[in-house]
Amino acid sequence: MKLLAERLLGFISESLGLKSNYIQDAVGEFYQNITISYYPPCPQPELTLGLQTHSDMGALTLLIQDDVGGLQVLKDGEWVTVQPLSDAIVVILADQTQVITNGEYISAQHRAITNASRARLSVATFHDPAKTVKISPASELVNDSSPPLYREVVYGDYVSSWYTKGPEGKRNLDALLLKS
Repeated sequence: MKLLAERLLGFISESLGLKSNYIQDAVGEFYQNITISYYPPCPQPELTLGLQTHSDMGALTLLIQDDVGGLQVLKDGEWVTVQPLSDAIVVILADQTQVITNGEYISAQHRAITNASRARLSVATFHDPAKTVKISPASELVNDSSPPLYREVVYGDYVSSWYTKGPEGKRNLDALLLKS
């Protein structure tokens, strides 16, 4: 999964006219965390969420879903269910990629819902910078007509803020926005 994450970030870098290793170098050595989430059946799924609305705090998340589904992404103000595909990996861009690309790529706001009759299982691998890494917009993407949108942040401080404030929506990323 680490190699796949590195290659995907390389493609994103190249798509912005940057060297293929730009984002990987900005993130540094990945800290890869794996989370296995089990959502039991819920007889009244409309009364609960499996996982609240949030965007992931690191650089990139790779997710494997079972055939039950339950991942939803916010698109144009509407929640859209991501239909599970066998042998597929869902790529979720995270907040630090949004900062490094100066908003050219947007982190995905998502949540998980429960199912009334079937349990759901998902496996997520989070690819995060080291806590000491400073993250800021790529200097090559910043100029007079495209000023920096985000302030520099030490990733460990961002993580602390994320856990202190809670992961609701994108409020932690919004706190990095520079006022124009």
